[in-house]
Amino acid sequence: MSLPGDQVSVKVVPRTRALVPLKGLESKIKYVAGKSRFTYEQILAYIQGIMNETLELTIKEVEVWIDEFVPKRSGDLRESLKKFLNKSKPPPTTVGELRNVRLILGAGADVKYAKYVIEMTDAMVQHEATWFEHSGKRAYSKGERVLLDDPNARGKFFEMMGPYGIERLRMNLTKIKWVRMKSA
Repeated sequence: MSLPGDQVSVKVVPRTRALVPLKGLESKIKYVAGKSRFTYEQILAYIQGIMNETLELTIKEVEVWIDEFVPKRSGDLRESLKKFLNKSKPPPTTVGELRNVRLILGAGADVKYAKYVIEMTDAMVQHEATWFEHSGKRAYSKGERVLLDDPNARGKFFEMMGPYGIERLRMNLTKIKWVRMKSA
């Protein structure tokens, strides 16, 4: 996963995604369908079910990570990241509709100041029960004085969130495949 860098628009901060394509597996799925009582479409639907479950679980885990490590200040950045993350969920399908199997985990934010926050260091974002910034100025959020209490915040969090999301995606896919195969 990489950040688009200079390609960032003014309205949206870096976007990134992890994609698990099924390229090259079509012939294998067709082979399995030919040897089993299930049709190609049923096998694809089963695989998509596994991927949807994996994505839902991963999104929940990344949301917990966001709550723990993303600087909170007003909470807008965290909420924007979670909203963007939830856009990864595929739209519900209607009965009989079959789409290409996909698993995409997207990350980004729609708050303008996010591009500055992702470049800050740990020292710039971590605060422990104080009304003042590290610079000595009073802390404000949306015009109101705020108590800064965010000792677990991480600077350059976006660089850590991507690899964490990919690792959880892989772990959850393995776990859900194993559980589903065991119960089948």
